[in-house]
Amino acid sequence: MGLSVALRLRQELPDVAVTLVADRWISDTTSDGAAGLWEPYKLDETPAERINTWGEATYKYLEDLYFSEAAAAAGVTTVAAYQLWSEAREDPVWRDVVPHFRHLSSQELQPFDKAGGCKYALGWCFTTIICEQRPYLYWLQDRVLRAGVILQQRSITSLQELEGYGMVVNCSGLGAAKLFKDPEMYPVRGHVIRVRAPWIKCNMFMDEANYIIPQTNTVVLGGTAQRGDTDLTPREEDRAHIWQGCLKMAPSLAAAKPEREWVGLRPGRRSVRLEYEEAQIGGEGSSAGTVRVVHNYGHGGGGVTLHWGCAEEVVELVRQHL
Repeated sequence: MGLSVALRLRQELPDVAVTLVADRWISDTTSDGAAGLWEPYKLDETPAERINTWGEATYKYLEDLYFSEAAAAAGVTTVAAYQLWSEAREDPVWRDVVPHFRHLSSQELQPFDKAGGCKYALGWCFTTIICEQRPYLYWLQDRVLRAGVILQQRSITSLQELEGYGMVVNCSGLGAAKLFKDPEMYPVRGHVIRVRAPWIKCNMFMDEANYIIPQTNTVVLGGTAQRGDTDLTPREEDRAHIWQGCLKMAPSLAAAKPEREWVGLRPGRRSVRLEYEEAQIGGEGSSAGTVRVVHNYGHGGGGVTLHWGCAEEVVELVRQHL
């Protein structure tokens, strides 16, 4: 979120100086561990129309990247996705955003039924995009630097430290809970396992419980979505849940070679917060002041899916309030 906003600001408002402040960079962030699949996920009560607006803008941006010379460097590719459900459910609100969305026939579901030893009530398939986060973040950071953005590595612990800036874009994720005293923020723990399984070429998802996401050199197996859990240590019960669930979809994973495990905390919120605010800083009376803020946080498991569309809306809010 921070990198994409910084880049869009420099592209659209070239006369505005931009400083990007963060306490951690790339390999130390939650984004670095994410699988990078485009699909709205864990967005709680975020309105469907906003999800579709941001998600469609991001999909088109990533699709353009895929059909450009930058695709390999940016880690962007397309993939066939299959989602399997034990019970009937409504189509997703984003079904018209992705290409080729349709329901699987009973004949198409049969191989999945046989592999997992169970009967699925419903299946979807569609084309989506994988944006591998480690190459993408380095590629994006390089563009940010070449655009003239100043990078600072430090922690911001109070709003007083933001005095002096003409405008602040708050992409602090879980940090917004403390920095802006937002009680609606909560962590969503995610545990994934990366394996070597080069024969796996498509994305598979089962009941929002398990998923298989192929990447260039590894395949990401997941996962967990434990609300309020801040434990960053991999746990045996989660490991078993991931393996057992993914083997039901793709039994050949039994031959996969484990590479590494990772646990991260998604920035959950009742609804994504993307809005302008004049936030009060300092004390009361003559010592009080305000700072102009555009908030852009609380994206749950949908940061990759929404990032470019959100950045475009941030730019418009900054333009309106500068």
